[in-house]
Amino acid sequence: MSVTKKLFEDYVLNTYNRRGPVFVKGKGSWLWDEQGKKYLDLFPGWGVSVLGHCHPRIVKALIVQAKTLIHLPNNLFFSEQAVLAKEIVKRTFNSKVFFSNSGAEANEGAIKLSRLYGKGTRHEIIVMKDSFHGRTFGALSATGQAKYKEPFKPILETFREVEFNNIAELKAAVNPKTVGILLELVQGEGGINPATRAYIDTILALCRENDLLLMVDEVQTGMGRLGKLFAFELYGITPDIMTISKGLGAGVPIGAIVVNKRIADIIKPGMHASTFGGSPLVTRVSLEAFKVIKEEKILQNVKKMGAYLKTRLNKMRDKFSFIKEVRGEGLMLGVELECKTFPIFEEVFARGVIINSTHDTVLRIMPALNVTHKEIDHGLRVIEEVFKGVK
Repeated sequence: MSVTKKLFEDYVLNTYNRRGPVFVKGKGSWLWDEQGKKYLDLFPGWGVSVLGHCHPRIVKALIVQAKTLIHLPNNLFFSEQAVLAKEIVKRTFNSKVFFSNSGAEANEGAIKLSRLYGKGTRHEIIVMKDSFHGRTFGALSATGQAKYKEPFKPILETFREVEFNNIAELKAAVNPKTVGILLELVQGEGGINPATRAYIDTILALCRENDLLLMVDEVQTGMGRLGKLFAFELYGITPDIMTISKGLGAGVPIGAIVVNKRIADIIKPGMHASTFGGSPLVTRVSLEAFKVIKEEKILQNVKKMGAYLKTRLNKMRDKFSFIKEVRGEGLMLGVELECKTFPIFEEVFARGVIINSTHDTVLRIMPALNVTHKEIDHGLRVIEEVFKGVK
């Protein structure tokens, strides 16, 4: 056992099933371990590193800001947070922004906002089976996967689960206590499941008819993952509350709640806070991520490489009968198999390519948004070699 792994065993709380070698360096879509072996990372940082590892402009922004101002409390004014908030509003809808450190924290804040909107009489939120909203207690309670919630029961009882894309079940769940509907437009941890157009149209109608909040979790889909900066643009909708994180900082920890101005005034000073949320350091880096996405034409690359990757995976489906479906949008793709995918993930990893296994039978591929043809080809060659050995 390496020194680093022994340190983890002795001193780090055992909450992750860590695998593989000890990594020491990253650049673009590549990682290197302490033995010098090179790995192609097609799932960088769980979707966090949207510009790959150590993008030079992100590194430079970190260094410059770290030499200027790292942290200030949120009861003082500083320009970096204000400028980033303006950029987010400009790229989304007429809104105001609260900054947190993670997607789970953003979702917790969204839940609190819904309570304010419900004014003590409405507090139930309709959520989706197979959804994932985070590990903190409110976000966990909203998550529609029993395996995450079972050890922590009793959970909060203010969430009503319905089957994703089931219109009849959705309609039946609305009641006088309902205050909002929370969903991912494309479920990530649930197996890359896109919402249907008809389902979203039904949600919009229900929200209008019953004065419900439309709450969209874009923690994984935001920052260009689907070929638009945010998934709500693909559906032509405007949320009341949107949560974002992961790619927002291109590697640094930052989350945000984007609140439609029509309801933004329901929250007052002292009702919500975050000690580290929106520090000068992370907001300056996030602003640079927005600039890189625009100036380096990242969204165009997502559309081009996403279409190429999906076409190649569908051709692979024609070769291997155990591939049930390829689904997703942009560079957020899932390959559903008729067998367990974790052993396949492990073998692909052993051969130097990192992807993800989720929801038991789905391989999730979410590369950096600036991934190249050559990198995709390399990854697919390795995956196909492993598929040849599947019985």
